[in-house]
Amino acid sequence: MSRLFPFLFLLLSGSLFSQLKFDTLSHRRFQTITTPAILIGYHYAGDAKDNTETFRASQMHIIEVVFARIIEYGGNHGAARVLYAGSDFIINNRHGFFMAPKIGVSSSAGIALGAEVQFQTNFEKVIPRIMPYFGFGGGGGKLTVGYNFRLLKVENFPINTLQIGITWPIKRFKEKTT
Repeated sequence: MSRLFPFLFLLLSGSLFSQLKFDTLSHRRFQTITTPAILIGYHYAGDAKDNTETFRASQMHIIEVVFARIIEYGGNHGAARVLYAGSDFIINNRHGFFMAPKIGVSSSAGIALGAEVQFQTNFEKVIPRIMPYFGFGGGGGKLTVGYNFRLLKVENFPINTLQIGITWPIKRFKEKTT
């Protein structure tokens, strides 16, 4: 009787937790689909700091608008890569309005990893920054946490250190299947 339990466990777990046949025989199984899209997002950054860490600026609210190229690999459980260029529009109570033109790349298969290079400006000076991020995502959308690193030593511009955001495609254009 004790030898029957491992056999029943393997039999039931294999039948209950395996994939369904129609899921693995998807028509998109090995296709790569490239889609241009417009992505929009909202990011929140609390406790912005300058490089001297002598004062704390107010929180930042960031609206992201980018044009992206979404490349989806595989079928129903595939992955996606997103190449994008656009701009962040940053509203800060203490320092006013900023813009941050940027370029970036993101890769996702349930877990999203990516990085972007930003050029934050208040129309008087430009500060380059790099922001790696991670989170959850797929199909061009993502929920991420990122951290901005400055690329110049001397700057008196607030840096939005920890940033939490969500980005989603609002308009997809014609798909190209390869």
